[in-house]
Amino acid sequence: MEQSLTFEDKTLTITVPKEVPVGQKHPLIYVLDGNAFGPLLTNAILLQARNSPKTGVWPAIIVSIGYQTDDSFQREGRFRDYTPRRVHPVRQDKRHHMPLDGGIEAFQAQLVRIHALMMQQYQIDEAQVGLFGHSLGGLCVLESYLVSPQLPFITDFLAISPSLWWDDCAFFDRLTQTDLATSKRIFIAVENDQGEMESAAMRCYQTLLQIIPTEQVAFYVGPDENHMSIVFTALSRILRWFFDKGAIPYV
Repeated sequence: MEQSLTFEDKTLTITVPKEVPVGQKHPLIYVLDGNAFGPLLTNAILLQARNSPKTGVWPAIIVSIGYQTDDSFQREGRFRDYTPRRVHPVRQDKRHHMPLDGGIEAFQAQLVRIHALMMQQYQIDEAQVGLFGHSLGGLCVLESYLVSPQLPFITDFLAISPSLWWDDCAFFDRLTQTDLATSKRIFIAVENDQGEMESAAMRCYQTLLQIIPTEQVAFYVGPDENHMSIVFTALSRILRWFFDKGAIPYV
């Protein structure tokens, strides 16, 4: 069952499992860049949940957080919502056309309000609430992990090819200066580009291993993939890991 509704400046597309018994709770996954990745993640779960014991993917409530546009991506909106305010001068490189500042704090506060609405309307398994994002969305996922006390309902932070290059990699300063929540789980996937995306993701993973329990973080490098194709190859791995609380840390 799927419904869409307008929430402030966002469009929420909500998919719930069919024939849910009264009182039965389900995991929930919030999907950033919902216009683009909401249908993909929703169908990946619906198809694989037809035989959950074999696939390891189980029914879940999917909340795709999208923008009020027919395009897959809303450039201005996602830069505003998914990036923190810059602390370094703008580098005059290939990304010099990027916005100067981000407004991730406002989006995180909005996510709290969205979750309050979901809790009112649906039976949610509070032990399994994921936040999924790719690229800038992946950066938002990892930045949100750093402030997880402000988002206590998120249990699993699921990032694909996160844009850790933002603001001269200022994320890593915050990572090493933050008292991290060791009860949360993090999955990072990245393409094998032998460049800054892969090296930054690996750096993040290795840093996390020094701070939080090994079993709380997983990492996957997709061979022969690019920044977009890694979404398709990593998605099912991420879903299996999300649903299996006993999953091995390196997949």
